[in-house]
Amino acid sequence: MANVKITTGQYVTIEQKVASVSDRVYAQMLDAGFMWVYLFVASIGLLVIETGFEDNRTLNSILLFAIFLPIIFYHPFFEYFFKGASPGKKILKMKVVHIDGSSPTLGSYLMRWIMYLVECLLMPGIGLLCILFNKNCQRLGDMMAGTVVIKTNSRYYTNWDLGQYGFVNNDYVPVYQESAQLSVRQVDVIRNTLWLDNSNRSYYIDELSNKVMSFLKIPPLITGDNEKFLRVVLNDYSYYSSRIEI
Repeated sequence: MANVKITTGQYVTIEQKVASVSDRVYAQMLDAGFMWVYLFVASIGLLVIETGFEDNRTLNSILLFAIFLPIIFYHPFFEYFFKGASPGKKILKMKVVHIDGSSPTLGSYLMRWIMYLVECLLMPGIGLLCILFNKNCQRLGDMMAGTVVIKTNSRYYTNWDLGQYGFVNNDYVPVYQESAQLSVRQVDVIRNTLWLDNSNRSYYIDELSNKVMSFLKIPPLITGDNEKFLRVVLNDYSYYSSRIEI
């Protein structure tokens, strides 16, 4: 079974087992079984209701459509509201996550669902082939949504060697303790700003530096080297966040 390595926003590497082809097939079979049970019960209910509205074709059509709605949206509904796991996946201890380890958004679940319909209706078998030959066992929907299906009961390993990330060494001495207050999203903004390559780069760095100093309540720099300041903040954040226990 393949493993997927996830590097979190705290620069910790987590290794988890990817759900195998057989795991996903079994989960799909379980989900299909649950849907058939639902359809059987709902059909009996529909027959009972229709006995009183035999001549109302419009109402009968609406009821029939309403019965099939849960089947159509089965996967995105359960995966969104039950943290990435349909009933079949839950039983087999599997769930959907982003390739970076974060929880997928509603848009990601919808993308997986749309591509699932495409794979089933227009390209039967293509999803299975993708899972077989993709290193992370991703089908087309996973690749489009940036997701992967993992085993939730698999062991994971954390790597605390800070030097490998290119930010700080193990003997690094932090400068701004306030950097630990930053969120992953804020750190991404800082990193992306430092990676800018355009004529407005200096302006954005200066503006962001002032905002970071104000947010962290750090006195303005005497030297005015705002780019160096942001890099130090990144290093300090890496130092502090890598010591958070998972």
